[in-house]
Amino acid sequence: MKLLRSNLWIFLLAFGLIFTSCSKDDDEPTNQTSTNVTPETPGDADAVLAAIKVKSNTPGGTPVPGLGDILIDVASANFFSSAGGGSLTKAGDVMINDFSLQTAGNSYINKPTDITLSLNPGQGNDWSVSGGNGFDAFNYSTNKKMPDVIRFNNVPDAISITSSVNLAIQGIPANCDNIIWVISDGNNVVTKTTKATNVTFSESDLSDIRSTSTGIVQVAAYTTESQSFGGKKVYFINETLDTKFVEITN
Repeated sequence: MKLLRSNLWIFLLAFGLIFTSCSKDDDEPTNQTSTNVTPETPGDADAVLAAIKVKSNTPGGTPVPGLGDILIDVASANFFSSAGGGSLTKAGDVMINDFSLQTAGNSYINKPTDITLSLNPGQGNDWSVSGGNGFDAFNYSTNKKMPDVIRFNNVPDAISITSSVNLAIQGIPANCDNIIWVISDGNNVVTKTTKATNVTFSESDLSDIRSTSTGIVQVAAYTTESQSFGGKKVYFINETLDTKFVEITN
């Protein structure tokens, strides 16, 4: 299975959390949106259903007294007209853990009011699809469990793209197949994939990243599994994600 890219613009799409930043190279502010990184769509996938527990500090890294880190559950479902990522199509009603997903175009995502979807570390998730457009109805409980919450270890408030950047986590979470590491300026994204407690992005790796006051670093622990229903191969992703908003400097 091919890995990895930041391919689901779902976190801020779901909750409308668009934050404005001003690049050090620009006079005009630009709207940037964060993305929840997931494994790249496999070439034989007819559908990808993802359950993600997102942990984040506040945008800009400024603590809000009494708030602390934010934990939000996010779920999405994408059904393709052809294997491997054709145009999106609908497949009837979709639910996860008895929560109904809503459609956004032909994609599915949880309702903005549903920020807790019973995505519990160490437990599987129950999916229900009513079917349509060539997809059979199915119910499926994932065999692989949600990974434990992944946590960065001392990410600085600012990182420089003129030298290497080392990112570390407190430990490898249980129930984890692999780990994705991300640095993004809100537009350009650099990823590495390694199941380790730390990773280094070289200056060369970061050559396309621009300076910004609201950069993003992310680390995601995930599992994947697949099942076939009526001849359609469906992939299921369980993931926990830690996001930090940082300043990226030259």
